[in-house]
Amino acid sequence: MEKNPLKRLAAINDLSGVGKCSLTVMLPVVSATGVECSCLPTTVLSTHTCVFQGYTVRDLSQDIVPMAEHWAREGVPFDGIVTGYMANAGQAEQIARAMELLRGEGTLVVVDPAMADNGAYYSMLGDPIRDAFRDLIRRADVITPNVTEAALLAGMEYMAPPQSEEYLRRLLAALAALGPRVVAVTSVYDQAGQVGCLALDTGSGKTRRYMHPAYEGSFHGSGDVFTAALSALLVRGAPLEAALETAGELVCDSIRRTVDRGSPRHYGVDFESALPDYIRRVEALLGR
Repeated sequence: MEKNPLKRLAAINDLSGVGKCSLTVMLPVVSATGVECSCLPTTVLSTHTCVFQGYTVRDLSQDIVPMAEHWAREGVPFDGIVTGYMANAGQAEQIARAMELLRGEGTLVVVDPAMADNGAYYSMLGDPIRDAFRDLIRRADVITPNVTEAALLAGMEYMAPPQSEEYLRRLLAALAALGPRVVAVTSVYDQAGQVGCLALDTGSGKTRRYMHPAYEGSFHGSGDVFTAALSALLVRGAPLEAALETAGELVCDSIRRTVDRGSPRHYGVDFESALPDYIRRVEALLGR
């Protein structure tokens, strides 16, 4: 019997071959946090669906439940489950069933409703995917929408940056009504021109935020980096405020390195070279 087993997290998400996001981000970031990452792919794409054209898509909906059933039969325990992008609204039912099969007492469930950005849905998605995510969120402990996704889920108009404090309060309250313990909204811009995350602990009613200097333009995959790091840190027992800050620092560092390197934005943020510093921060916070 293992004396001190690694925590284990099930990542239910798509796999895009090029354009760092979803599982190609979650596997290395979760692992770097000192958590074992078990991947359950929902869709395989040649690239992600933003900017790239003519991508291939292989829907794995029929495999989601059988994979989860196999893990359940093997008695594989999971300390956390995180799910994100869905290729279609119909996958929500399969993902919900997989959650039921894999969730044990104390399993943390994180839902990243990856469906939109900059005020609009991603390619091929629309209101049915919003409704599907609302159903999944009712099963979640933590949700990590960006401002666009939060507005869609809340049934509110999207407010372009900077967002007012009154708007953000209403947004958090509407999302809290869906049932999660923690609402963490990303891509929040404040009046000072900074960007970051605003989180509400619905149990205590306290809000926490992590902000950093904003760079012009969009940075594909930064939300996946944040969700992966936050999920793994919480699974390891990090306090919410420390987890938000540590995950936020990884995103900020990844974006800065992307800008310094001059990398094409649609290929994803340069999180790889930011991981060594991130690992040191995790060890300082939680130990090895």
